[in-house]
Amino acid sequence: MENTEIEAYIPERDKAAIRIMLCENEYFDETFQINEANVRDGIFVARYNGLTVGFLSLTNYKRGRGAGTTIFVSEEYRRMGIGTKLIKEADKLLSQYDAVERSEGACIDGDRSSLQFLYKNGYYINHSMYFMEREGEPLTESNFSFRQYEDDDYLTWHSISQIAFYKMRENVGILPSYYYSSSESERKSFLENKNNKFVMLVDGEIVAIGGITAGNELHLIAVRTDLQSRGYGRAFVSFLVNEIMRRGEKVVKLWVVKGNPAKNLYDRLGFKEKSLYHFVNRYYKPDSRLSRPPKEDM
Repeated sequence: MENTEIEAYIPERDKAAIRIMLCENEYFDETFQINEANVRDGIFVARYNGLTVGFLSLTNYKRGRGAGTTIFVSEEYRRMGIGTKLIKEADKLLSQYDAVERSEGACIDGDRSSLQFLYKNGYYINHSMYFMEREGEPLTESNFSFRQYEDDDYLTWHSISQIAFYKMRENVGILPSYYYSSSESERKSFLENKNNKFVMLVDGEIVAIGGITAGNELHLIAVRTDLQSRGYGRAFVSFLVNEIMRRGEKVVKLWVVKGNPAKNLYDRLGFKEKSLYHFVNRYYKPDSRLSRPPKEDM
């Protein structure tokens, strides 16, 4: 520990070493690559006797309530206090920002030592998610109407998404319950990414929403809560899977919360479980998100 220093990330020095230590961990490798491309100033490394042996990556920490926190130490250097030093660095950095209420991270199922480490440092499991993949032939599509997201869809999209996921979390038993209000910043980001967002129409009305992220991953699929169990979810997932394949991808990925009945649909459509991750939180300040949707939105 005495020979360990926490330093700013220098790609020319650190990138290759980090990729090597992550070579057998797809989730953390993908997370690192995304963060390295988009929030490089949020990456810090642990240097032990002049070697890069671990890293800390922070996202959304300058403006969001929840800061994504990734800590990884090369296996041969664990249990030496390096992870503790990285987590203390994260605490020091995050405490500088008034907006940050919590730190959010993930740990693969079965990694008891990492979970013990997180518990000892004030984290707890908020929920667990399966990572699933599908490859093979395109799915049979329905005769329903689908189109790309438009700016005028924002309030409908937001309502369908927030209420559907609020009720799912409530049914699964995820605490704390929360609901995000609509915002102009979110609306702007949706419009900028409209090529990857789609809506499903029945009789001219939007009944389901969803999108694509990271090129080949299904993202935020939701059906209006009063219209669920009518086959709309299956039709929309099939459309999005085929859209990803039309773009040239051979493997389609998704995340689904453990306990969410939607997993049964994904199983039937040929998705296979690849891993289970536990998502953890540590609070610095009280959670200011709405604890339930406003009455007018329900």
